Amino acid sequence: MTAATPQDHKQPKDTPRKVEVMGVTMTISPAIFDDLDMVENLYDLQHADENEEGGFAIVPFLRKLCGKDYTDVKNALRDDSGRIPFEKVGEFVQQLLGQLNPNS
Repeated sequence: MTAATPQDHKQPKDTPRKVEVMGVTMTISPAIFDDLDMVENLYDLQHADENEEGGFAIVPFLRKLCGKDYTDVKNALRDDSGRIPFEKVGEFVQQLLGQLNPNS
């Protein structure tokens, strides 16, 4: 029997991944990024300062990415005043994408 090499321990890239970010546990399939609509959402986010939708591009992106967990995400990010600060949303997206990155 040969010793396992590091790539033997990598999760297949199309296997849904269970992630926990800021108190919300979700299962997300990497296949979600094999979709032109999602790529357009990412593009719109990266170029928010160049298009008329601007920061509003975050809404369809999060709805599609989080799916049925979208409401749970919003509730987890809500502060004591009932607001969901964009700074917290940005932190959430960064952490979530970091966990979904197949190179991490």
